[in-house]
Amino acid sequence: MPSSSSLRPLDVGVLLHLHLNPGASYGAMAEGLGLSKSSAHASVSRLVRSGLAASVGRSGVRSAPGPMLEFLQFGVPYAFPAETVPKARGIPTGFSEPSLRALGPVGYIPRVWPSRLGSAVGVGVHPLVPAAPDISFRDPHLYRLLALVDALRTGDAREREVARALITTSLVESGA
Repeated sequence: MPSSSSLRPLDVGVLLHLHLNPGASYGAMAEGLGLSKSSAHASVSRLVRSGLAASVGRSGVRSAPGPMLEFLQFGVPYAFPAETVPKARGIPTGFSEPSLRALGPVGYIPRVWPSRLGSAVGVGVHPLVPAAPDISFRDPHLYRLLALVDALRTGDAREREVARALITTSLVESGA
């Protein structure tokens, strides 16, 4: 079991939420990610200790853009490798996510977050954020970023290279 200071898979979702919603309250973060307020607070504390986020006084906590991008591109695939099942029905992720489908490599094998909420079929990828299937319906920007992170976690070398470029562009466009 990880120590209380070790990053957890859920922290990736919290980091992305912080990036998209700078200064969000713990309540808003918890609601947006399907967490308790105490889980959101603990996650933010781990992110601040790791240098991936920073306290900015009364305006709350914000992501640290440089370290965040580096961690997402090169750390997450090794720290939180994808756990997969051969075939599942669920919500598209990776380059199967609707806005990414046309940008994915030729011959891409569909990936899905197993869920009764979805009808897509592909390789099942356990999401970093347990509420990811629900998030896909509520927050299209966060959904896209989580799907790109899954492309980094599940892809071969070419797919990861495309995903790195796309995640960089997506984070810059959203304010990194």
